[in-house]
Amino acid sequence: MPEISITLPGSIRSKKNSKRIFARGKIKMVLPSKAYEAWEAEARKEAWKDAIIPPLDCPVEVTAVCYCKGQLPDLSGALESVGDCLEGIVWADDKVIYSWDGSRIIHDKDNPRTEVKVRW
Repeated sequence: MPEISITLPGSIRSKKNSKRIFARGKIKMVLPSKAYEAWEAEARKEAWKDAIIPPLDCPVEVTAVCYCKGQLPDLSGALESVGDCLEGIVWADDKVIYSWDGSRIIHDKDNPRTEVKVRW
């Protein structure tokens, strides 16, 4: 089974718990927080170094080990962030992920990162 490993820098930000409301006149939109957007931009820049061309469109197994400083996010939110962040770079759509086995969150104040392994 082929496998790649990607390390995303920084403490992962949970997309689902970090939202802000943007209003323009009567139109209101819910957007991710600026902290999430900054994390995602840096993580995507790093992930492009290991991009799969074209992105995978087959079932994949993913293990994400998130090393975070400060308050730890909930695991489901962290996995959603990884899934969305690597969409279009590693997989075509995060719906191809059928397993997150072995994923976890660990406190590491000195070297925050997310280590991702993808198997297909």
